[in-house]
Amino acid sequence: MTARSIPSASLKQFLKKEIENSKRILDIGCGDGTIAIYLISCLNCYINGIDLDKGKIHRANEKFRKKPKKGLALCRLCDSRKINKLFRKHTFDAVLITHTIHHLIDINDVLLKARYTLKPSGKIFIGEYRRDYGEKIDNCPRFSNKKIKSMLRTAGFRNIKKHLIHKNFVMIAAVNGR
Repeated sequence: MTARSIPSASLKQFLKKEIENSKRILDIGCGDGTIAIYLISCLNCYINGIDLDKGKIHRANEKFRKKPKKGLALCRLCDSRKINKLFRKHTFDAVLITHTIHHLIDINDVLLKARYTLKPSGKIFIGEYRRDYGEKIDNCPRFSNKKIKSMLRTAGFRNIKKHLIHKNFVMIAAVNGR
């Protein structure tokens, strides 16, 4: 069982419901494009994915070329700390960071730059395994819900809410702006 497969169906249903009116979405740590494929297949949206794994980016873009869809998706090689160089201010309606925050370097900086790319009142969604699920998975640290909420608040997000997606997986959603 992979890390992405455990809460997959519940996560997809949650995202479909929460971002149904979002037309432009940034997927930080898009991996092989599994979430993007699902979203463009059921919503008419445009997804920009970024990741540091060239192999996963290639697989994602191959999937996007073959999969019938309503929207469009593209994955690029990009360090999440440089998204403000790749994308303009107020570009996205939503930013997704699922199964990824524990891999990011300088998370506070990434959150500030994600906020920069979000439209006013745009939403950010951070999906992460609950800390009590396992202190470390893939040799990466896990963050408590309280810590993630604190980082979002510090970056200038508001209306921060936790959603239990699966017994071991939470999605923390917040809105751009104070």
